Amino acid sequence: MRKNLRYILLPLALLLSILSINVFSARDTNKQNILRFPAFQTVDLNGNTITNKIFTGKFTVAVLWVTKDENSRQLWRCLSDWQQAEASPIQIIGLVGDIKSTDDAAKISYARQMTADFAQPQLLVNDDMAEFLTNMRAAPTICFVDATGRLVGQPVIGYEPELIKKEARRLLATDSKADRNKSLFMKKASQ
Repeated sequence: MRKNLRYILLPLALLLSILSINVFSARDTNKQNILRFPAFQTVDLNGNTITNKIFTGKFTVAVLWVTKDENSRQLWRCLSDWQQAEASPIQIIGLVGDIKSTDDAAKISYARQMTADFAQPQLLVNDDMAEFLTNMRAAPTICFVDATGRLVGQPVIGYEPELIKKEARRLLATDSKADRNKSLFMKKASQ
């Protein structure tokens, strides 16, 4: 009897220890990392110095785009029109991903011509942003930044103007920080 009990209790104890490890480690993985847009100092296409204080007090849609991509340019036109038509406190800024602040004047002039119709600031990439931007593998990529510089919501990749508008409106409408940190995917999964 004792020998049989040992064969039952030993696997049962092993199973319970595996489950308890899983439960305790799952609690840590549910914590969200608070990601912030990195501190930076760069220039826009007009040569004005811009820092990460551009986010202070404003909900921002940050668009990483490249001059060589037609979808990026079409998305900019759509977002620019939306910002002008929408009476909301949304700030939209561009991060020109394929032109650095140290590039020659011809490249910068080309980007300036492309964005001449847009009132939104277009920031040139520099080393302060490099590590952050290496995580973005496609253009356009859209991030949402709250008034304190925290990245919130779900990033949008590609030409998805309606999804961008929907996520921006959702983030503006949420009252609690927990809701603001939920992505659209997580909201659908919890329903």
